[in-house]
Amino acid sequence: MTSHTARTEEDLDLALAAELQAALLPRECPLDCTHQRAAARNRMCGSIGGDFHDFLRLNEDQVAVVVGDVIGHGVRSSLLMAQIAGFLRSADNKRSRPAEVITALNRMLIDLGDRAGTVTSCSMIYGVVDAPTGLAIFINAGHPWPYLCHAGRSTVERLESHNLLLGVQEFEPEEICLIFEPGNRLVLYTDGVTDAMDAAGEHLGEPRLFEVIQGQLHAAPDQCADAVFAAVAAHRDGCKQVDDETIVVIDRI
Repeated sequence: MTSHTARTEEDLDLALAAELQAALLPRECPLDCTHQRAAARNRMCGSIGGDFHDFLRLNEDQVAVVVGDVIGHGVRSSLLMAQIAGFLRSADNKRSRPAEVITALNRMLIDLGDRAGTVTSCSMIYGVVDAPTGLAIFINAGHPWPYLCHAGRSTVERLESHNLLLGVQEFEPEEICLIFEPGNRLVLYTDGVTDAMDAAGEHLGEPRLFEVIQGQLHAAPDQCADAVFAAVAAHRDGCKQVDDETIVVIDRI
């Protein structure tokens, strides 16, 4: 009886943790983002996980975009994810400076790992978009390269970067600067999307993801995000999900 009661309490705790984690993950850009429309989808491989994303209103003109993936799964990764989310949502006036945000977060994770006697690492993209000008500054810390889509030219390109994972060692972040023009789309995702496997052990892979994104160039962000998740589920074809999956689609209007 005691064992059953303990299991019930543990299940309830996990259910509550899953609800709280889901509440941290927005599905769209803030409603006052007059120059952007966005959609986000997240699918954890368990009740809770380490993928995260966010849209942070920094000031009247700027919004920060975050997509990350804590290394590992389960309770440990979800706790670290919540700590990172709290750090990014703090009232620090430096959040509009991606290099300073990434440097500070990296140091926090290194220090946490040192105190815990382990490595507490994650990959992450952190970017700030200036609404009036469209200037976007991103830092990619060991994360899958995002896609920049040009609907008018019907083209899709990868934004390559080579920074380290966060939480491993200190480094000087390399920024990506671009003008996010009307008609442009950014697609950011975690590696659970491309690593999804079918019964034969074949990954979805970047070429298939590219095809889906290209086929949705003129669709709304919600439709594009749903199409990616549908393609991932179709590829798995009932096989067990082995990693958290996140997709974020942002249109400049």
